Amino acid sequence: MDRTQFSSILEQAFSTQASAHGQQYLDGAAAAWGLTGASYLGFALCGLSPAELRKVQYSARDQFGPVILNCKWYDALKAECLNGKDEADALLPGPDGTLCECRVSSDLFLEMLDFCREG
Repeated sequence: MDRTQFSSILEQAFSTQASAHGQQYLDGAAAAWGLTGASYLGFALCGLSPAELRKVQYSARDQFGPVILNCKWYDALKAECLNGKDEADALLPGPDGTLCECRVSSDLFLEMLDFCREG
């Protein structure tokens, strides 16, 4: 498994897709939203508490505004983050600052993107 935290992978994918569509994240915004997405997956798979998830989500939104993300970008984001497969191993935030290794399915990945867009 790639030991890169999934939040960094998602950060890069968010930045790449925004740039490809003529948009740009403020400094730190893609990282904040990448952590939010990874935290959602950590909530779903690793036992991250709802309070911890909401803290990350509200911080990203309050500091940087809404995520720059169009649902038309979902397939490209999924391909980039899951390496073109239906699932991928990921290093995700767990409770109390821990990291856990989990398998992220494409369905859960798409659900996470919806969570970010709604956030």
